[in-house]
Amino acid sequence: MTGPAESIISDELRGRIGRRGPLRPLEPLTASDVRRYVDATGDANPLWLDDEFARSAGYRGRLLPPILVGWTPFSLKEPEEGKGPALDVRRQLPVPPAYTNVRNAGGETEWLQPVCLGEPLSCQSHIVDITAREGKMGVGIYVTQLEEVRNGEGDLVFTRRHTVALFPERTVEE
Repeated sequence: MTGPAESIISDELRGRIGRRGPLRPLEPLTASDVRRYVDATGDANPLWLDDEFARSAGYRGRLLPPILVGWTPFSLKEPEEGKGPALDVRRQLPVPPAYTNVRNAGGETEWLQPVCLGEPLSCQSHIVDITAREGKMGVGIYVTQLEEVRNGEGDLVFTRRHTVALFPERTVEE
């Protein structure tokens, strides 16, 4: 697409498509994290709570509830400025300075295999698409990022494809 909306996408911004962030280890989830999940949701599945039950079902041990695996990348703290590369590659994009109004524009999540309690996990994200479109809020920049969570063997266990829309911050006129 070429035109007024697409002209907001600079060559430098377009060049970020495909760029990957660093592979980062995730904090291991603990039995207390699972207990808080169970208390909050009422989802007392014995696969999350009972090692013996999980083994009898063919697993190595207790499983993490899939939703906890999906939320783990959000628990990562960005490194302090100058202390290493940012984890969220979207936050590094050279978008026009006025584009500070960030909106969720959709997402897809896929759990690919179970994860056992205490299993080491790592996460990496990369930009898969950047486009611009005209809409009710003006020209928006739509950034799609893919997050991949891998287990200790390097097997992909979870993916999230997430799109955000960035718009210029509106000023309130009196």
